[in-house]
Amino acid sequence: MSATVSFFLGYLEDASKTNEHYLRVRESATCWGFENVGATLGLGTLGTWAGALMTQEKEHRDWNLVETKCIGLGDPYCEGKFVPREIDELKDSLEAIDNTIMERIHHRLMDGLMGFILRGEPLWKERPRLGNEISLHCLGHIMVLPAMASDRYRMAMRLGGAMGGKRVGEHLMDAGMREDEPVKRILNFLEYCKVGKVTMDETIKIKENFETIIWTMFVTTKSEEPLCLFTTGFLNGFFSAVKNQHVKETKCIAMGDPYCEWEFR
Repeated sequence: MSATVSFFLGYLEDASKTNEHYLRVRESATCWGFENVGATLGLGTLGTWAGALMTQEKEHRDWNLVETKCIGLGDPYCEGKFVPREIDELKDSLEAIDNTIMERIHHRLMDGLMGFILRGEPLWKERPRLGNEISLHCLGHIMVLPAMASDRYRMAMRLGGAMGGKRVGEHLMDAGMREDEPVKRILNFLEYCKVGKVTMDETIKIKENFETIIWTMFVTTKSEEPLCLFTTGFLNGFFSAVKNQHVKETKCIAMGDPYCEWEFR
């Protein structure tokens, strides 16, 4: 992954009218690879545009979005309808994502990840024009920015990271690897995804860590505590599965440190 284009965006002038606007998104990084999972998946990405509309108006109006088409539903592209009011279809769209769909998404992710780590297969299905790289700025809107305003979202990031890391570790151990080999491969995976420059000896260090760099782009003051929420959760889940160890973040770029660092406990 790197800082490149996340999707092609177009305004549907013929379908749009006053106070009702339609956008079409092609090759969306949020939805690509999840064809026909049974749900709309682009709310996190397109939802930022609804927020952007609020900042552009002199008169404050509560803009909302509902996806009318999505790759996740089997459509060839995604479309969103933006209106300055509540949308009845939005609740139905959100409630449609049940445990079955979440498991389907999880299996797609895990199959791709294990194929890459164990067999060197491509990590993800390449998009026709945009390739297989996605914008880190796009991920920041989904992973980092909401956590700035919500303690519940921060907790969800930690727990989600821990669950993901634990399952990845368990899959690698089930593949018959020795405990040092899964660690080596997961560090290579983090480097490949350009999470940051990762080194490990007595501690784990990540320079230019994506998660906290996004924080510092929007917050100018130093944090009083480490803010690598997802990364810390992932590392804890992973090392608990492969080495029965836990980590604690002791240094963080968001606190003014030159890198983020985790000690083993």
